[in-house]
Amino acid sequence: MKLLKYTGHILVCTALLMSCSSKPQKEVKLTKYKCSIESNSEDSPVGEEATKLVDGDIYSKFLTFNHSVTITIHPIKRSQLTGYTLVSGNDEPKRDPQSWKLEGSQDGNTWTLLDSQNNIVFEGRNQTREFDVLTDAEFETYRLTLSTEDHEILQLSEIELKGYWDAKDERPIAQFEANKVAFFDEGLVQFKNSSEQGEDYLWHFEGGTPSTSTEKNPIVEYTSFGRYPVKLIASNNGYSDTISIEDYITVKRIGGWEYFQYPRINFVNKTLGGNGDLYTELVPKPIELINQVCLDVCRILYRSVDEVDVLRILDYSIEDIETISAKGGNAPHINIFFSSSYLQQKKGILSDEELVAEIVGVLYHELAHGYQYSPKGAGGYQKGADYFGVIEGIADYVRLNAGYSSYDYRKPGGHWNDGYKTTAFFIDWLCTKDKDFAYQLNLSAKTIVPWSWEAACQDILSASVEDLWNEYQTYLINESTN
Repeated sequence: MKLLKYTGHILVCTALLMSCSSKPQKEVKLTKYKCSIESNSEDSPVGEEATKLVDGDIYSKFLTFNHSVTITIHPIKRSQLTGYTLVSGNDEPKRDPQSWKLEGSQDGNTWTLLDSQNNIVFEGRNQTREFDVLTDAEFETYRLTLSTEDHEILQLSEIELKGYWDAKDERPIAQFEANKVAFFDEGLVQFKNSSEQGEDYLWHFEGGTPSTSTEKNPIVEYTSFGRYPVKLIASNNGYSDTISIEDYITVKRIGGWEYFQYPRINFVNKTLGGNGDLYTELVPKPIELINQVCLDVCRILYRSVDEVDVLRILDYSIEDIETISAKGGNAPHINIFFSSSYLQQKKGILSDEELVAEIVGVLYHELAHGYQYSPKGAGGYQKGADYFGVIEGIADYVRLNAGYSSYDYRKPGGHWNDGYKTTAFFIDWLCTKDKDFAYQLNLSAKTIVPWSWEAACQDILSASVEDLWNEYQTYLINESTN
């Protein structure tokens, strides 16, 4: 017995000496580096899959039509966890998880409880909550089992695990970023190497000069339009790791609309033999019309075909419902419906030419939603929020610019976040100050995060949105009295 106790003390002391003599480790974001993730649910909408939980974007989200879900996370290396953060979704607080447990496993079979929480409340949208983990063990895999209380839908924007990589694992992790990834004509790009445990580096820059480099943080010139991949190989003591990102650099051309990629259109008239017959009579070639409007929308919103987020699939249906029209989903796959009963109600009030104009005008608005950039951190889709105002305002601006709205509707009053015609006319007036204002406003949804009208107006026109709105109101009042 004494021998066993004595041996145990030797082991403890040896472990302490090893700990004291080792270099202090740097805490890292374990989910940032090539982390794979999966959910036990398979009902997430397109663009809201489990991978959104570790994409580094707190304004994207995961959603499942279940009140409980298990998320399994595989960091690239064995690691010791010190803490984690969860970020709430962008809408519907009832969809936030209120309870969960976090577990770790070394073999994928046996699991150790690391933390559990109950009755947690996220007080805001896209809010980050931090939690500590106390453990000396290292794990290969983690799983998080989340649940809501009284809602059948669960959503979460981001999961971030923090901790230390296994100190005995010398394998490097290749990672990089750049000061810019999209520009017109030509430009110099500064690459920043953010690899872990790398000593030597080999870069490959297709379309760039130089085409390869062994510098840690090279500068590369691009002079020809196109989309180019970037590859980095980080090595260390005989180990290597490679990261390759397709279409990482985009050199845009002015125009190039002859290369526009039309979506695959799935058109169906669900009300043939009823109200839908009027639509067929007015629009005998619906797919040709939809294709033309897709191209026109993009030519209004963008200056280059290379700026367009590719819309690959469009489901367009004619349905016998009260709501005039709506768009669902996100690129690359969206759906739009148009109400045949609304069309029938307008028959006799509007001429056939006016009915066709209404169909086309609504189509411009809905397809603008399919192609416009979506601002992040601008609130939810409710009247009064920056998000609502700019999304609906730009869509109606596109309709106005295409000639399917009338300035007769323009009048003083309202608010820049009212959306639709009110905001569309404001955007149109702001284009008198800068002819590219609408174009820059749409692009600002990608460059300004979190987005706001104030930030966008300051960036584009160096003026506050309130001052611009007041000036616009004065203009409308003067116009109405003349």
